[in-house]
Parts: sequence; C-alpha cells; structure tokens
Amino acid sequence: MKNRVVTITEYGRLYAGADYAGVKVTKRDIEELKTFIDEGNTVCDDGTDSSINNFLRPIRLGVQANNYVGVLQTKSGLTIEILPKIHGKHGASKKDNDVRMLFLKMLGAVKNIDGRTFTMAHLDTANTNLFEVFIRMFLGEVDSIIKQGLKSAYIGVEENEAFLKGKLLMKQQIQHNLVNKARFYNHHDEFMINCPENRLIRTALEYLLHISSDFNNQRLIREQLIYFNQVTILHDVDQGFQRIKLDRNFQYYTQALLWCEIILAKQSFTSFKGSSMAFALLFPMDKIFEAYVSDLVRKTLSDYNVSLQDRKIWLFDEHGKQSSSYRLRPDIVIRSDESTVIADTKWKVLKADGPAQSDLYQMYAYHTRYSHKGEKVQKVVLIYPYSKEFLPIEFHSLTDVPDTNGVQINVRYLDLYGDSEREIRDLFIKKYTD
Repeated sequence: MKNRVVTITEYGRLYAGADYAGVKVTKRDIEELKTFIDEGNTVCDDGTDSSINNFLRPIRLGVQANNYVGVLQTKSGLTIEILPKIHGKHGASKKDNDVRMLFLKMLGAVKNIDGRTFTMAHLDTANTNLFEVFIRMFLGEVDSIIKQGLKSAYIGVEENEAFLKGKLLMKQQIQHNLVNKARFYNHHDEFMINCPENRLIRTALEYLLHISSDFNNQRLIREQLIYFNQVTILHDVDQGFQRIKLDRNFQYYTQALLWCEIILAKQSFTSFKGSSMAFALLFPMDKIFEAYVSDLVRKTLSDYNVSLQDRKIWLFDEHGKQSSSYRLRPDIVIRSDESTVIADTKWKVLKADGPAQSDLYQMYAYHTRYSHKGEKVQKVVLIYPYSKEFLPIEFHSLTDVPDTNGVQINVRYLDLYGDSEREIRDLFIKKYTD
C-alpha cells in the first residue's frame, strides 16, 4: 500500500472508489478520514467548540478539503497532498509540481503559526510529494544536530549493585536484598547520551523509516540512525516530551524536537489531534499568504518604515489600553515622511460581488482611527490573490466633496506566478513618487 499518493487542491474532494491519476481511493481510506474528522470534532486543544470541519468535512461517499493545505497520511497507506488553489493572470494551468514549488516558497516566509515556530532551513525541494519534503526538513534538522554533536545529560539510574553508589532505596533494598546483604539497590545519576531528547529523535527516525517511500529519505534516515546506536527507543512518547529540558546546552535541538512533536505526538499547526492518522500536517492558507506578502513587503521596501502586525492604535479611547478597547492589528503599515499606507491580506478568490462587507468595514476603521491619531493616511489596501471575476477598484467615501475623496480603500491583487516584487512596489510606492 506504499506509494499511494493523491494530490488535490483546496476545496477538492475525495470519493471512495474513485481513481486519481492511477491511485484508487478505497472505502477504508475514507472511513479513516471520517474517523479523523470525528476525533477532531470531539477533542480540541483549546476546549472550545471549534471543529476539524475547518480543515476537512464529510460529504456523501467521501470528504472535502477546505482552505488548509499540507499532507495527511492514513494508516491504510494513502498519502493525501493538499495544494493551494492559485490562479494566475494569464490563466495558464500549472502542473502540480509548479504549485508545490510555489507553495513551499510561500511557506518559507512563515516563521510562526499559532504559537509554533516553523522554519524551512535545510530544505531540498526535489520533485517529490509534500509528505517526503516534510520528512526531508526534519532530517535536515537532525543532520544539524549531528554536525554540532549529540548532547549527553545526567539521567537517573536505579541499579542493584555490589557497592553503594548514590542514594540507597530502602523499599527496593528490602524487596530485593533482604536475604542477600552483599548488594545495594541504589539510585544515582549518570552522564549519558541516552537522554530523552536523543531518544525522541531516535524514535522519530525509526518511525519515519517505516512510513517513508522515498529512497533518498530512507538512505538518510539509515545513515543518521548510526549516530543514535547507543540511544534506545521511547515507548512512552508523552512522558519523553515531559522530561526534555531545552536549556542553553540543548538549544540547537529545539527545531528537531518540534518536528518530533508533529511526527510522534500527532500535533500539527492546527487545533486538532487524534490517533486515526499516521501523519497530519496542515497549514492555514490565510496565514501563509499573510506571511508571504508581509515578507515580500519587508524585503522589497527595506528603505521604508515597515511595521508588520502593527499594534499602536486602539479602536476606542475611553477604556484606556485594555482588551475592551479592541486593539487594531493591520497586517502591514508603511510609513514615510509624507504619508501612511495600511494593508491587510485576504486569502480569498473574489467573485463578481467583490469584497466582503466586513473586510471593507475593517479597512474603514483602520483609515479612520489612524487618522484620528494624527497619521496622514493616504490609503488602505486590501490585497487578494488574483481573480479574473472582479476588477481592481478604489472605493471613496466622499466623491461629492471637492478636493477630497474621504476614506480611500483600494482592492488590489498579487499575481503569485508573476513578478511579485515589482507588484509590491507598484502597490505601495507608486503614489509616493507621483
């Protein structure tokens, strides 16, 4: 059942019995996916009513993806790769690998999702599915640890020995040595490589060796396991995570252990958890798009004062700076000596009816409140991925008042397959120099 890989896009559907590029999805595959959905609906990390239906939802004879992308692997051996649905200005259909490479490029801008750090270091974006790419990322982190040297730590050891070393354990001494007075059941600390941090990595490597179908990944895992030959596998993973100590000496283990949490504890960049999936790593596309555009702005407009997730302005004054005052957090604020431009990103393909009313209200609030606080707001911009159904537009609140347009809200697109840096300059700088 290995090597069964199915690729769909956001909002794509999987049906039992259907054939996807030569790969048949079985009834058992769909049952496991629906069990995964049921687990997510009843067990949530934050204790709220949030549902895994945000990521997958059941449909008749199958399941449908939403706007989370990434990879799932069922215990029956089906790997489901969910890619973003990206449109380009020229309408050319892109091959899966082109979309995959663009997605990984965008993912490279993500530094943190829902409190979890994520980096794309050591990534070799070969022509392979996302599941194997994510395995390669983990192996890159392990390789970095091996090059810096595996750390040892003091581990508590209980042994029945011929001499007293450390602390005598009276209960065990009576149980084991009541007759044999020549032995001592004691507890002592030993400086060992077999610490929880290394054991978690060894356990993750052994697990991935069995579920990876990529020859290069398998070869790398075997090579890395040689360095862990004195480290034992952990059978109680949860207890292993409780025992790790990421102090200064183990700081360079951090990223690899985060991957271990994803691989072994079935944690993801989402609010669900469960035991029905062999592997689940899903990313919210709205966060990825926001991070990608913000990173482009920061790099392209390095000569400007760029503030990401700006937190200086509140919606109301009367309560002071309290949660009830509703802090505003636009994605991007660009300040120059002459003016301020505010932008938010929205991962939505606009239809003919245009932006949601709530999005326009939000931008109106940004313009109004930043102006109240003395900033010369030139315009606010809603940035969407390209859509052919709705033309870029400017909304003005006071078209009948001479010498002013009031609040100006711009709806603009970023062609992700185009020259993104040039488009960013056109979006934000063009009118500074007019």
